[in-house]
Amino acid sequence: MSVRQVLDVLNESRPRPLAYTTVMTVMTRLAEKGVLDRSRHGRGYEYTPAVADEAALAVREVLRTHGENAVAHFAAEASLDPELGERLRRLLEETP
Repeated sequence: MSVRQVLDVLNESRPRPLAYTTVMTVMTRLAEKGVLDRSRHGRGYEYTPAVADEAALAVREVLRTHGENAVAHFAAEASLDPELGERLRRLLEETP
């Protein structure tokens, strides 16, 4: 979506409309943080989600912040719960 498209959707239900530059600034910052992908489209940009959902965003942030330690702790926690460990194995087998 372009900034204008997002602005129009956001302003549909607002009594006081947001400014174009406000939405543009937020979307630019989200792209810089890896939450949105940004590609050139004409004179502006189009934005798409960089992650599938909020859980993917949370995992990305934990890994970015804590790296291998987060993975090690997660694996240790999963090993304490056989049911969780089995669910993880199935999910990993399904992941391309």
